[in-house]
Parts: sequence; C-alpha cells; structure tokens
Amino acid sequence: MCGFAQNVKKQRDIRFYKLAFENRTGDLADTLFYSANRPLVWTDFKAQPRTTSSYSAAAFTGFGYTGKIKYSSDTAVIFVRLEVYFVKPFSWVHSYSQTTYALQHEQRHFDITYLITERFKQRLLETELDADYDSIIQYQYIQAYREMNRLQEKYDNETRHGLIESEQQRWQQQVRQWLNEVQKITKAP
Repeated sequence: MCGFAQNVKKQRDIRFYKLAFENRTGDLADTLFYSANRPLVWTDFKAQPRTTSSYSAAAFTGFGYTGKIKYSSDTAVIFVRLEVYFVKPFSWVHSYSQTTYALQHEQRHFDITYLITERFKQRLLETELDADYDSIIQYQYIQAYREMNRLQEKYDNETRHGLIESEQQRWQQQVRQWLNEVQKITKAP
C-alpha cells in the first residue's frame, strides 16, 4: 500500500515539489479506515480469540499510503493518500472481556496509529523534496512505522495492556490531548 503511480516527465524540467494530502475514508467489508466520528465497537473484532494468548483482545491496526504525481509546468504536485486502518478479520476479543473499559484500551491503539500518521505527514511537510521524492517519502514512512510500533509497545507496557487503571487513565488523557492538538493543526488555515 505504499508508493506512487508515476507519470513520465523529464526531471530536469521540474524545479518545485509540492505535497497534497488526503485521508482515506469509507470502510470496506473487512477494513475500517480511521474516523474520529466512527469509534471501534466490539462487533468490529471478527477473528477467533487466541486461546493461547494471555491478552483479552487484540486490535490489528496499521497505516500506509498511495500516491500519484501531476505536473504543471515546472512544478510536481505529489498527492499522498493516507490510509489508517483497522483489519476486522485479524482483530479479536474474548467474550468475557467485552467491556467499555477494554474497548477504550483497544480504541487508543487505533488512535495512536492515526497520530503517528499525522506526525508522518507533518515530517513530510517539513522536508524539502527533490527528484528523489519517492525514496524520501518511503524513508519517512519506515521511520514513522517504527515510531508507531515503539509507541504502541510503550502504551501496552506502561498500562500492562490496560490492567493498571491509573496508567490507562493517564494514557487516555495523553492521547486525547494529542488528538486535540492534531485537530487544531489540521483545521489551521
């Protein structure tokens, strides 16, 4: 889910590179795309629970991008479509764990994935692109994916997968604050 459909154009004609972003919306039968207006519900977790797991649930989230480029005289406009997703057939929950508290823990995993995607976008906007824009974007994507994995692990370690209520509450507040900050940035003119 990463990369660009390339139009052929002589690179020497291009002097400027601009980025334009959009977030994928609309769900597929087996995949939800992140929306602040569409939180997770337990019926989204379609996989059979792992009987060998000590965890009560698992949310399979991730992100990717697709892109295309359009040329206008000396400018290349790079359109990046971000896809923050939750895969239903890989996400599971034990029936005895279907509580609001546990669902909020899993929702934070999806929120963290979205937040990292917004950081990825911000880093790209701060990066000077050139004819090697595809490699630059791929490198930033890999860095962001690593950051996402580290933050997800930190979240689960500090909350002990939601078992330490005080830490879970702290993370709830922290993620909410980060989401509010992103909302301010994305709505800024």
